[in-house]
Amino acid sequence: MFARTKSVVGLDLGTSAIKAVELTQNGKDIEVTGFGHVEVPADDLEARVSGIQDLMREGGFRTRRVVTSISGKMVIIRYLSMVRMSDSELKNAIAFEAEKYVPFPLDQCVLDCQRVDLPGDVSQSGNMNVLLVAARRAQIEDHVQTVIDAGLNPWIVDVDAFALGNAYEVNHQVPEDEDSVIAFVDVGASKTNVNVVRGTTSLFTREISVGGKDFTDAISRRLNISWDEAEELKREGSHDDEMLQEAVFPVIGDLTNEIQLSFDYFENQNEREVDAIQLSGGGAQLPSFQESFERIFEKPISTFNPFEGLLVNEDIDVDLLTMNAPQLAVAVGLAARLNKE
Repeated sequence: MFARTKSVVGLDLGTSAIKAVELTQNGKDIEVTGFGHVEVPADDLEARVSGIQDLMREGGFRTRRVVTSISGKMVIIRYLSMVRMSDSELKNAIAFEAEKYVPFPLDQCVLDCQRVDLPGDVSQSGNMNVLLVAARRAQIEDHVQTVIDAGLNPWIVDVDAFALGNAYEVNHQVPEDEDSVIAFVDVGASKTNVNVVRGTTSLFTREISVGGKDFTDAISRRLNISWDEAEELKREGSHDDEMLQEAVFPVIGDLTNEIQLSFDYFENQNEREVDAIQLSGGGAQLPSFQESFERIFEKPISTFNPFEGLLVNEDIDVDLLTMNAPQLAVAVGLAARLNKE
């Protein structure tokens, strides 16, 4: 019998850029068979659809089946403690529980839930931990329609933060009973996603409204230059890196304060500390960004390479892939859903 081959494209529709990664599974092996990145305006729907089409045409992708994701204030994520019950009972009960946490009418939402009990954990109270996700139906429909308008076949709609853990799992072969707690911090253009994972289970997520654009704004104000000049300086670095670091330091301080508050909440709720932090996203590539995190958090900090444990097709420019790797973490995690089919 021939091994079954299947491909999926993870399509990350960011605020200012669209990223895509194609993973192909051939038997037990998973290979990177395509990737791409294109910058697009946030408020121009036609340009975004056109950008997706250009990306798919130029990226050498094999399939038009995609997994994409949503984020923002219209997505509600809660970790609940509920009376222990079967999965079928949980599906029936979750709508009643969701009414306590979802700030908009449930008939306008799509709800999903999953138990998140960890191996080895024994409940003494007869309760179980449940992950609840609710999203405005209109947001999902608009998101899916954009993908369809670009001529693609939307297969799954996920959530940005969860994709980070999936990316780590697919290329590191994480065992379910892994005990270390890792915080994934993905710094995008307009927001930062935090996902705290133990083994293969997400235990905490948060979206923070600080991102790469805030760094650009700070550089523009501090150096008295245009926004476009500041953006170029941020990306390319400067002959005066110290001045650049001074400009962005207050924003890094705001971001790390919010992340520390998140860690404090997580650690109080779970009686576990975060052991290490993995950074990704374009904003995390700022000069001295990682050093700032190491100084502030006093934990092991590393830049997340979502391709580290994956095979790469011989037709792909490995150097270009590696250079863009931190910005492609969400896209890899979305495409990794092919391994959970």
